[in-house]
Order: sequence, then C-alpha cells, then structure tokens
Amino acid sequence: MKKILLSFTLFFVIIFPTVADPIKDSEYIVGQTVTRPLFEGALVALRPVLVSAITNDLKKQGIQISDTEAFFDIIIDEFIDEFTEIMQEETGAVYVEMFSESELADLAAFYKTETGQKLIAQTPALMQAGAKMGQIAGQKAGMNSRARVAKRLEEENILIDKDKSITKRLIEFLKR
Repeated sequence: MKKILLSFTLFFVIIFPTVADPIKDSEYIVGQTVTRPLFEGALVALRPVLVSAITNDLKKQGIQISDTEAFFDIIIDEFIDEFTEIMQEETGAVYVEMFSESELADLAAFYKTETGQKLIAQTPALMQAGAKMGQIAGQKAGMNSRARVAKRLEEENILIDKDKSITKRLIEFLKR
C-alpha cells in the first residue's frame, strides 16, 4: 500500500510540476537582496562623499554642523528603513516585469543555495570594495584624461566662458 501511495504521489509530482508563483518568487528575491544591510553597505562606501555633499549644502545655507559624522548617522537612522521598504516594493515590480516565471524561480532557487546566501552576505563588502576601486580608478582616469580633454577643447574650439582667457586658463591647468 505504501508503494502504491508513494508511486501515486511521485506520478502527480512529475506530471503536475509545482506551479511557479512569480510574485512569491519576486518577493523572496527582493527580501533576500534588497535589504537594510545592503543599503548600509552602500552608504558606508559612499559616506565620505555624502557627508561632504551634506556639509557643503548646509554651509551654503549658513549652517555649520559641529559633528557631521553624528549628524549623518542620525540622517541614516531616520532614512534607511523607509528607503529600504520603498525600494523593496519598487524592485519587486521590476523583477516581475523583467524576468519570466521560470527565471524568477531559478533566481529564487539560487538565492536559497549556500552560494546564493554567501553572495547575499558578501554583497555589502563587495560594494564597499567596488567603491574603493572606483575611487582609485576615477582618480587615475581623471588625471590621465586631463591632457586629452585640453587637447579636444583646443581642437574643437570649445569655449567654457564668453571670456576666452578663462578657457585658456582651464586648458593650461588641464595640461599640467
């Protein structure tokens, strides 16, 4: 009797495979990948740039913060949960739009694996490493492109200001 029941069950599992639920798969993927730790990792990577931007914006308003780091921490504490919630809602809809039912099922299955969970856990660190590499690459590319930018400004006769001397000063600066 047990063999018959087992055979019957296997028959139905094989004949009628589990129906993919793209909404549930999307929600699972988003729940795993669009998370507070992910955004915290991004904010840590971008922290110097964001603190500088906020400080400069406030200075323009005549406001100087004595402890910009603590101020930034408060902003993040008040910002990140709502930001994460909104991003999860929006991202879920994007996943459903961009991926088929089977692709969503495949992605969800991957994120359930040990490797998928490791990828999720390491993503904030990967983002931080990428931001550092990007900063270094940006500095190098910026320095290396200066002479090329100066050359193109001259060749294409592009003026930065109505006063031609300002363009000339910029070109000379870029050539250094």
